[in-house]
Amino acid sequence: MRRQGRCRVRKVKVLVIARPALSHVVRHVFRGRREFEVVASLTGLRNLKQRAGALLPDLIVANVSPLRTDICRAVSCIKRSSPLSKLILICPIREFADGARRCGADACLEEEKLLGLLLPTARALSERPLPAPHRNYKYLPN
Repeated sequence: MRRQGRCRVRKVKVLVIARPALSHVVRHVFRGRREFEVVASLTGLRNLKQRAGALLPDLIVANVSPLRTDICRAVSCIKRSSPLSKLILICPIREFADGARRCGADACLEEEKLLGLLLPTARALSERPLPAPHRNYKYLPN
């Protein structure tokens, strides 16, 4: 027998890697959106593997500016730390965005267009089939 009424929507868990001011903007964009939940914010890659392992985010929103490494290395590190997560990179200029997509980022947004494009981009990525259930999640060693 089917239960009538609202079906429970699985929230897309979001992990933010950005300086505090930008992290606040990202949290503001997702605030009040029932399909998204920002589960944590980090200021760099230092504890990413540990936090991603504990939180199992579906989506990572990262700013390349504070990562202080080349874009391909940053994308690779994020993907290794959380291989099942979709990755949106926030880039200061368009040329960085093009390079990040070539290196494996699922989407790239310029900082100046973040407010208008983050939510539609996150929705589009979350509508793509999600990876295998997280109970089958396995770490890839660095």
